[in-house]
Order: sequence, then structure tokens, then C-alpha cells
Amino acid sequence: MPGYKDWIEQADIKVDYYSAFMKAWIAFNAWYNFSGEIPLGTDRKCIEYIIEHTNRFKTYINNLLANTGTESDSFKSSLAKLHESLLASSITSQEYFGVAQIISFAEVPIKNTNNLHQFDYYTYHYVCKREHGKLITIIQKLSDQSEVFRYEQVGFDEKELSQQSSYNSLTFTQKQTVLSCYRQLIPYHRKNVLCIHPNPNNSNVIKIGNYDFIKDIEEISRAIITVLYMLRCCLAHGDFTPDALSQNVYRYAYEVLLAPLKKLK
Repeated sequence: MPGYKDWIEQADIKVDYYSAFMKAWIAFNAWYNFSGEIPLGTDRKCIEYIIEHTNRFKTYINNLLANTGTESDSFKSSLAKLHESLLASSITSQEYFGVAQIISFAEVPIKNTNNLHQFDYYTYHYVCKREHGKLITIIQKLSDQSEVFRYEQVGFDEKELSQQSSYNSLTFTQKQTVLSCYRQLIPYHRKNVLCIHPNPNNSNVIKIGNYDFIKDIEEISRAIITVLYMLRCCLAHGDFTPDALSQNVYRYAYEVLLAPLKKLK
């Protein structure tokens, strides 16, 4: 005779949230690749377009953050729990900076759209610019505009720059100054969308669960999309140990992704 205790043990359904999140991401991927609403490109190019431009997916997130009611409250509750579970799990990603970075709403990679930085210092003009797919760094004499240093790269790599013989022939001051110019074109900045110093009346925050986010719905939406993309990359590459803490992360990431995704139908 079957025992009721065995059935009670099985009553708690264990959902595989890694699979649930990836299934939702596949649907999201299909939308941005085949809907015609997002220009075709690599996954990162598509995600950056969604982050930087007006589109239905980001607009739905904005609306969920701005509104009240059952749907918005549920979304914000899942977002707060995603933030909380990220703090507990310390999942790291190398997707944007090339070194392990904890995925967090306190350090969200934001694309640097600056393509030119230049200034004069003492008797030299320093320039760093993106041009024709290259990153070009130049030092010119102010007196006659002759170049004392020029280096062209395909991508941003400070170590590669500092290993050049022409760089090592510069004075200490020139090296430090050209690096300060060069660093202004780092591909991504880190953005904290949590409010560090709330006003006494909380007028500069958006309360999401127990957490204070900055009062900028657009920036929070961008951060959400970026964090979801980083979690997708970590899962696809197997960059973390599957355990109860990471399951929690993907549970709430799934819920946060699913809410605007279902509105795309």
C-alpha cells in the first residue's frame, strides 16, 4: 500500500531555474533576432542596442518600475530578491572587463560612448580617439604639431600600450599623462544604481523591496538588462558552481526576465 509520507515528500516540486532562465532567454533571443525591431548583430551588440535605444522590452521594464499594482509590485519584489540573492552568491563574470567581476547592481558595466579625449599639458597636446575601428593615441608638440608618440590598436589594452618601445622612451610625466588620456576611452564604466546617500525624506530614491535604488528608472532598466545578460553568459559558459545560492539567483533572474518578455507577444 502506498505510503502517504512518500507522497508528501514529493509534493515539494523542485524547479530547475537554470533551465527555466535559459528557456526564457532563448525566447528573448528569438525576439531580438527575428522580430525586426532590433538590428542584427552579435548577442552583445543586440543587448547594447536594447540598452541604449527605445524599444518595447526596455519600455515594459520602465513601466513595471514606474507603476504600482499587482504586476509591478510582483516585478519589483522579484528584482529586490534578485539583488539580495546576488549579494549572497557572489557570482562573477569576465564578460566586460576581462577579469572576474562580481555581478552586482552596485557595479554595472555601462558602455563608454566617448570617442575622443584630448587636452594640452605643458608643451604637448594629448589625443586619444576611436577612428575607423581603431583606438589611436597621440602626443604632439604644441610648437609645431609634430608627433612624439603615436600608437594604433584594434581594442583597448593598457598593458599592450605600455609595452611599446616608443611608450617606454617617453618621460615619466608623458607616460602618466598619456595614460590618463587613454583611460578616458575605456570601453566600459562601472555604474552603481543603488542609492548610497538617500535624502532624509527619500526623495532621491526608488524603494524596491528593502533596497534604495537611484531615482532614475532608465538607468535601473539598463542595469537590469545588463545583469540579465551577464547571468546568461555565466550560465552558458558554466562559470560558477551550481548550488542553492546560484539557484536562487536564477530563480529571480527568470522572474525578472519573464515579466517584460511575456508582454512582447
